[in-house]
Amino acid sequence: MKIIYFAPIDWDFISQRPQHIAKRLSKDLSEFIYIQPFGLRNLKLSDFHRIIKRLAALFRQKSTKKIQIKNCFFIPIIDQRIQKINTILLKRQIRKLADNKTIIWVALPSVVMPDLLSDLSYKALVYEMMDDFPEIHSSKADMIRKTETWLVNKADMIITTSHELQKKAIDINSEKDVELIGNGVDYDFFCNAVSQKPAELEGMNQTVGYIGTIEDWIDFDTIAYIANQREDLDFVFVGPIRVQDVPVNKNIHFLGLRNYEEIPFYCRSFDVCIIPFKISAFADSINPVKLYEYFSLGKAVVAYEMKELKPFGDLLYLASDKHEFLQQLDMALHENDASIKQKRKEIAKQHDWSIKTNEIIHAFSKF
Repeated sequence: MKIIYFAPIDWDFISQRPQHIAKRLSKDLSEFIYIQPFGLRNLKLSDFHRIIKRLAALFRQKSTKKIQIKNCFFIPIIDQRIQKINTILLKRQIRKLADNKTIIWVALPSVVMPDLLSDLSYKALVYEMMDDFPEIHSSKADMIRKTETWLVNKADMIITTSHELQKKAIDINSEKDVELIGNGVDYDFFCNAVSQKPAELEGMNQTVGYIGTIEDWIDFDTIAYIANQREDLDFVFVGPIRVQDVPVNKNIHFLGLRNYEEIPFYCRSFDVCIIPFKISAFADSINPVKLYEYFSLGKAVVAYEMKELKPFGDLLYLASDKHEFLQQLDMALHENDASIKQKRKEIAKQHDWSIKTNEIIHAFSKF
């Protein structure tokens, strides 16, 4: 079986669902082609280094074992006239990769997809809904929704990562095969990582930590509030910053991007972990990877109420406002129950990426 996977993130970005599943799935395939994302928005100045890196990669396409990382040349502007040019450019680069035994797997609803796929040869089309992309890219929401609708109606199978996204797909077309396959964790990697406290955390007070991209959906008002209320704690954020303004406080630390291999060191060093996403319909559509990463180490987790977190409510500290968030944080810091830590680890183990990959293999066996 060959898969051409239209990815939502760059291969070299933070190791997330696409890379974890690709690495495991490729072991059982004849070929796995990872197409770097086309994008859902126009360029920003902050994208300059990424574009240079992608252009350089065009001349040295790389592979990792059985995975081919494919960088395509296109014009990174979302415009109807440019879209036609991009479709022609991309067809020339991708048409030769596909045949009637290929599974086309789309994980990013780029506006070029309907035209690009119109005359590609393939065995089956899979559309994976990982995020509520219209909410993320609100300026292009109508275009993305139109593409999502086309993909749902055209696909032979839809995979969703959360119940809300599953409902969204069914609302578009109730006759479609919609598989719910949530996110996971590399359980052994996190559990077996050598305990090594990062040097930059030395000398800090008790630490409250977050691992992941720093985006608009983080409730910075809550972060600023609890940091001011609890000056005896240090709040640590590990991940790339994608927003203009973040709270400035002596006990709030934004450390930036770290190698994936280092992430367990930070998680293990945190006294409590947080998922401080704003309460919203968008948050309800997220099945957070970081939950399973935190749980793999038995960590106490404080979060706002999200639909995907409620099934684990007895293992979490959930809040409905910033005042309750602070109360729950205090409770988490004083947690002293080894059995609840073990239960979290058991949940994480049940969500290992190898299990998620097997669910996908089983789903694809229908083709």
